[in-house]
Amino acid sequence: MSVQSRQNLLNRIRIKKDLEKLTIEAFARHSNADEIVSQIAELSDAQQQFIYKWAELISASNHELGAQFVSLAPKAFATMRDVTVQQWLDLVLQNFDNHGLGAAIAALENIDGFMEKTKIEEVQCSFNETSGFLQHFIRGLGGRDLKISSDLETFTNTEALFLPEAVDLFPAPQENFTLYKLTAVHLWAQTWYGTWQHQILEAFKDTYDSSDHVEIFNRLECIRLDACIARDFPGLNRELQQFQLHDSDSVELWESWRSKSIELQEADATAADSLKLIDKFSDVKLPPLQAYQGVMYLDRIRQTFYSRVEQEKAALQKALEKILEDNTGTENDAEMESLENQTLELSQAEDNDGQDSNMNLQLTLDGQPVDMSEDLKELLGSIIQDFGEIPDSHMDPSEQSDYSDELLPQSNGEADSSELDLQNEGTFQYKEWDCTRQRFREDFCTLRELTVPPGDETFIDETLEKHKGVLKEIKRSFEAVLGESRPQRRQCDGDDIDLGALIEAYTDLARGEEMSEHLYTRYKNVERNIAVMFMVDMSGSTLGWVNNAERESLVLLCEALQLLGDRYAIFGFSGRTNKRCEVYSIKEFNESYSEVVKQRISGIRPKAYTRMGVAIRHLGKLLQDTQARTKLLITLSDGRPEDYGGYKGQYGIEDTRHALLEMKQEGVHAFCITIDNEAQEYLPHMYGNANYAVIDEVEKLPLKVADIYRRLTT
Repeated sequence: MSVQSRQNLLNRIRIKKDLEKLTIEAFARHSNADEIVSQIAELSDAQQQFIYKWAELISASNHELGAQFVSLAPKAFATMRDVTVQQWLDLVLQNFDNHGLGAAIAALENIDGFMEKTKIEEVQCSFNETSGFLQHFIRGLGGRDLKISSDLETFTNTEALFLPEAVDLFPAPQENFTLYKLTAVHLWAQTWYGTWQHQILEAFKDTYDSSDHVEIFNRLECIRLDACIARDFPGLNRELQQFQLHDSDSVELWESWRSKSIELQEADATAADSLKLIDKFSDVKLPPLQAYQGVMYLDRIRQTFYSRVEQEKAALQKALEKILEDNTGTENDAEMESLENQTLELSQAEDNDGQDSNMNLQLTLDGQPVDMSEDLKELLGSIIQDFGEIPDSHMDPSEQSDYSDELLPQSNGEADSSELDLQNEGTFQYKEWDCTRQRFREDFCTLRELTVPPGDETFIDETLEKHKGVLKEIKRSFEAVLGESRPQRRQCDGDDIDLGALIEAYTDLARGEEMSEHLYTRYKNVERNIAVMFMVDMSGSTLGWVNNAERESLVLLCEALQLLGDRYAIFGFSGRTNKRCEVYSIKEFNESYSEVVKQRISGIRPKAYTRMGVAIRHLGKLLQDTQARTKLLITLSDGRPEDYGGYKGQYGIEDTRHALLEMKQEGVHAFCITIDNEAQEYLPHMYGNANYAVIDEVEKLPLKVADIYRRLTT
């Protein structure tokens, strides 16, 4: 035997003895121990030291697991990088700690599965990594501000783009990132190039309502949208070409469809042209969707689309009313009828590419140009995306479909409040504080109580699924509130020693006086005697994400409040002028959180203006009539008090402040939660420095509302 061979043999013997000692002889029982030792001897010194170290550490918990690790370590080092071996071992120990020996051994033996998973993680691109970039990227492309969300499926509901949690189709992370981007672009194209305009959805409702029709329409629109992107974004088109299917069957199918739909690739093609071709392709085999193309969910699109149309129509009419008022100097209700004689017209030019652009819109009042805010331009641009134009009905600021005939202005432009009070159940009169005259205007505001109609049946379930993690967190914090107890000191017996009482008793004893027996502390659960009124802003300015966040906040809060058992009510408020103030019943104090209440929360929609003083007086009165030790009025709002006919600026702020002071005198504590970044200018004056909270991001509203409620009521 050569010197080298003898040295190798001695080295293997040493390694085997070391490993048997480290694993408390468990390694000696392995049938192929000598083969494993030979493999370990071939490893580097650093790798051998790693095995020694972890064999000892693992064997301290379970020597059989330690021996199993030693037997598999050579294979691990042969197939993985050293750092990956450490990750594999971390997973094994995590399984041992959480699930026991069997799960740990299974993880040890699954080296191939771990490697496959690791390779995927190394190349995949996750939603969390890309969503921030995609949000800005899609906003830069133009059109409606679309939210980026994750989902199991890839689709758009025309207000959000839903993308997968992770993409790992390609071996390079950059390729998967590019696929994320192109998928978002293709979904955005549906909203920008008119796939889901009003007339298309109406046609589906009347004629093409089967899933087969939707599948065919999707492929035809993919052909049209690919052509649109190719014309307007050549760089993106080059990337799209790289991600198209290359197998012969898929290529042949797509080429066949393109050859039969040449008209869809013309510059003037629309989604209506795709609709016309559905019957032509009814018996043709569908090509598989490209990696960047999503599915279409007609029901979700309809739900979002028609809700947005209603909201944006109301928001536009409110904006036009404001323009009329600002340009005619109208400051009171008696002059409002003069606005009906003004003519607002909107003209629209085309940009150089033939695409409609909200930057080319011109609004005129009696033929004279009117300046438009950026918000109004964006609103008009969104409506054009949905209709291809601005419908005439949207341009009528005097339309008041939400009001009954009894509440419409009489011939003199003003309804008689005494008649309203007599003729309409649920109609009330309230005073209003006039800061310019420093007195009340008695019976100035006419307010009606209405009930929110039922909304979308799926909203509650979708909200609970979307925020299930947040809801668990809220419930945990509320459960902690239930566990809170209040100490009762100086008791004859109890749960703990009252240190203060003991010191006093010892002092008495030292002075020769009789020592008190009241030396204990007893803990008693806090008795909650609370009534809370939630006053929800339903003005037109809450259109879109604010309205959704308000509704989601109420859903999560109501779910969590089931634990506490507090009495609470929810009312919305809005209106137009002092004669048309409204509060909307969503949940009254004597109602349970039932399916009916859930549907009302779903049905909360933006209405008109924000006349807060009268709503505070009315809802505060309902709160005063409730028997409770603590009474809270919590307002959810997105801006300052403002209404048609002079209720704005200092006037609106002072009336609201006066109403809050009136409630305070009656024992009602008020608090305001707002997302208005300018709230610091007026909320301290209205509510006081410590009685409001500004939420800097709408998405945080659901969690913040529950957190604020917990702090206010404990």
